Amino acid sequence: MFPSRLVAALAAGITLAAAAPAAAHPHVWIDLRTVALLDAEGRLEGVRVEWLLDRFYSAVAEEDMDTDRDKAVSPAEAQLWAETAFGNIASVGYFAEFLIDGRSYQPTRASDPVGRWVDGQVFMSFVIRPDAPADPRKVAVGYMVYDPQYYIDVRHPDGPGFAAVEGPGQAACTATVGRSEPAPEVVASAAALDKDETAPSGLGRLFADYVKVTCR
Repeated sequence: MFPSRLVAALAAGITLAAAAPAAAHPHVWIDLRTVALLDAEGRLEGVRVEWLLDRFYSAVAEEDMDTDRDKAVSPAEAQLWAETAFGNIASVGYFAEFLIDGRSYQPTRASDPVGRWVDGQVFMSFVIRPDAPADPRKVAVGYMVYDPQYYIDVRHPDGPGFAAVEGPGQAACTATVGRSEPAPEVVASAAALDKDETAPSGLGRLFADYVKVTCR
């Protein structure tokens, strides 16, 4: 099992192959897409988080996902894996943080886990929800998705479409990705961590993308 409890939470029983690098965080990479979901009144009611896990991690996970040992991951097996992982990451706030009207908090409500096997990679999505809908026309609305210990690097790839808005009034709204700029000494500290070491709490937040949702 991965030494980081946050990584291990994704799915029980996955082991790290011997070929993994011995040092430097992060050790797992996730391409991230997020979609801000608006309700009938144009308020943020949730964010759909979509993860595409790197090919190395996916290759390790494949054995755990293939429960019938037929050397293929079926839709049902991918879905079961995602549902199990979804239940496990609830204890760590779904690797997410809302930033609404000056308040920062981890979501306590989430739903709709989906798992797929896509061209040799694990895809997983789910919806996180704020305590109450928030109107981007009236208050500052944003969110972050990251591993606090930075064992996993979770980033929106460069290019359009990786942060979006869906729902009534979406044409008047934008989701803008802000890139973090950690200090050089923070980058060096992360690079020096062995894969078996526990990173300082909150290290991952210093590397996280921030998405701001604005509506006119």
